[in-house]
Amino acid sequence: MTVTPTTPLHPSLQKLAAVHRRRLRLLSLLLFLTVAGTLLFEMAIAFTSQDGTNLLLLGLIGLLMLPIVALLGGLMWYLDHRLARSLNTADQLLRDCAPQAFRLAPIERAGRDGVLTMLHPLASRSPTDPAHALINPSFRWSPPPRREIEVQVHCRELKPGNELVALQPDGVPLLGKVVDRTAYDRQRRVLRIAALVLLGAALAGIWVFGGV
Repeated sequence: MTVTPTTPLHPSLQKLAAVHRRRLRLLSLLLFLTVAGTLLFEMAIAFTSQDGTNLLLLGLIGLLMLPIVALLGGLMWYLDHRLARSLNTADQLLRDCAPQAFRLAPIERAGRDGVLTMLHPLASRSPTDPAHALINPSFRWSPPPRREIEVQVHCRELKPGNELVALQPDGVPLLGKVVDRTAYDRQRRVLRIAALVLLGAALAGIWVFGGV
């Protein structure tokens, strides 16, 4: 599914690309087996029972499967396109940007969005100030670090929104992006409040309609 680039990826990214392709193949196989198994199960019931209702149900399920398969195919294409774009962006950063030495320190536990870290420049007279980065914001490319490590960061500019690649001492890359800590915390608070409001509305609806 992934379009092979004209030039090979950076050596440190080739293992991630292989993992990406393997996971997509496994996901495609799982979806195919699920759809095929559902159709075979309904066909067996319809033909063994010889009931008109089951035959109509089989036809209805077959019609419903068409948009479902199309939707799943679109989602697979989007996932493949997004992850391939992340790899290509990381490859470009590794080739175009000079590495900078930083000490990467996790400051929060890993969550759904990744792990928030602090980047401290190691150079004594570095013009770069400490920055915050969200490592592995999607797909969990590599296990996030659990302690402070020294990394070589490739980034065009350490400004919020810019993507980066941090090479660990063993050469394993960490993909992420620079974030503004204040804006990041504000966004998380808004999401928590929205989740609580939705949960409260759902509980209130259950209590009101359940009591009727």
